[in-house]
Amino acid sequence: MLQQPDVMQFIEENLKTIFAYALSRVSGKEDAEDLTNDIMVAILQSADKLKTPEAFYGYVWGIAANTYRKFLRKRERQQQEVHVAALQQEGSTDSSLEGSGYDRFASEDDFAEELAEELELKENVAKLHREIALLSKEHRECTVAYYFEELSCAEIAKKVGISLEMVKYYLFKTRKILKEGISMEREFGEKSFKPEPFEFVTIFADNFNREYHNMFKRKLPGQILLSAYYTPMSVRELAIELGVASVYLEDELALLEKYHLIKKNSHEKYQTNLLIFTDDYTKEFQREAKKFAVPAMKEVLVDLKKKLADIRTINKCCAVLSEERLLWGLLWPIILLGNRHFSEKYPELARKGEIYQGAAGTNYGTVENEYEGKYGCYTFAGYSGIDESYYAMAADFSVLPEKNRYFTGLDMELFRKKIYDTVTGTIEPEFLIFTKEEEDALCRILDSLSGQMTELYERMYACACSIMKQHAPNQVAAEIERIVFQTLLFRSIGLFGGFAVDSGELAIPEIEGPLAFYVRENTKAAMKTCGHDTAAMKSAEKK
Repeated sequence: MLQQPDVMQFIEENLKTIFAYALSRVSGKEDAEDLTNDIMVAILQSADKLKTPEAFYGYVWGIAANTYRKFLRKRERQQQEVHVAALQQEGSTDSSLEGSGYDRFASEDDFAEELAEELELKENVAKLHREIALLSKEHRECTVAYYFEELSCAEIAKKVGISLEMVKYYLFKTRKILKEGISMEREFGEKSFKPEPFEFVTIFADNFNREYHNMFKRKLPGQILLSAYYTPMSVRELAIELGVASVYLEDELALLEKYHLIKKNSHEKYQTNLLIFTDDYTKEFQREAKKFAVPAMKEVLVDLKKKLADIRTINKCCAVLSEERLLWGLLWPIILLGNRHFSEKYPELARKGEIYQGAAGTNYGTVENEYEGKYGCYTFAGYSGIDESYYAMAADFSVLPEKNRYFTGLDMELFRKKIYDTVTGTIEPEFLIFTKEEEDALCRILDSLSGQMTELYERMYACACSIMKQHAPNQVAAEIERIVFQTLLFRSIGLFGGFAVDSGELAIPEIEGPLAFYVRENTKAAMKTCGHDTAAMKSAEKK
């Protein structure tokens, strides 16, 4: 609460300014002196309504303006009363000038004025609370302790664990911050009501940490990283951008710092330490990659068609399926084979980095949805168990209609029965089924196409790195080549499917049931497909 000496000191320091204010609004010196006196009385009466000087200082000129309006009405009433008294002495019977009616009007007018003052006071108190909520931890703790808990500076120093001089420094700085903030019209950032669709992707090599993995199930950590991605931001700036009080941001920032996902610089500002695939990057990458990838996929598919005769000799499924079903079933294995040879050429880039406390892995963020649209991979790509005897290698390319995706709406019981009926010869094959030996034979035939796919991967990688270096901020530049390399397969699966269709060599047939998959006999070597370890093979860990 403000003390009387503080108020008197303010009046003494600003007496000339108050008088000048009054003189500019009334015509005579005497009236100006009367108005100045009224303003000083109003200031003294209002001082005990506020607990902090900052709210008082921001409110004082509102007091002056209200006092001036009251002064004018008071003078008008006095003049009117003199006029009414004169008329009464002359015997006037004008009912419109009866004292009771005018008195009632004056009383209501005063009430409206007081109500306006009260509302303005509440508005300024609300602004004060808003500004305190935006303060950093040290400033906020000292301010709340001093003005709300009414602790002395020495008591605050002991409670917070800082020196007495630091307490005085924080209180001094806070007064200036609050005084400036109260006079401002704050506008929270768009993320305060419309968070961006941020997804945190982490691929652990070992030491799985549930806290780390589940951190971004809350919206706030991702919005913090997005806000501080391109520009370092203080706690106060983040609070305004996100519309969240600083006290609630601090725990999230501490957790992000713990796992090295955000860093604080020497100016007490935070900046994101995570590579983020933005929507602008993804669109540009798709646009540029399409220029060379569509012709390359056309060459691969043309050469694949030349090998279909050899592939049809592997087993009955290969022999009887239509060309469309056969090509779709072989597309995903070709993509995997190309990635295998590409990855083997750059073992250093394939090595997982340390993400925290000795745990290795790869992580990144996205603010686009690479699973949707023509060039996405809807839900999943990799292997999926069917039962103890069989598993499926499948890719749900988004370019395919929902009815042709493996992981959408498949009746698994009916599917299992078809597998066994096909193997026993009860029904004609509707999809590819391989034993281990048959799959090995398939891989030997497809391996001759791996050189073309490897070259395509290299061009895709170079293109992705070049574009990412234009989109990513400097603090994550050192991670671009490694992260892009390790995520290229997952983030390009849908592109390969879409580019294959764009090439004109692969069509989407008007048939029911899944297309881009084959079934494989489950053995101890089942996790090895065409010599490629697929144990972790899924599209960006989409769940």
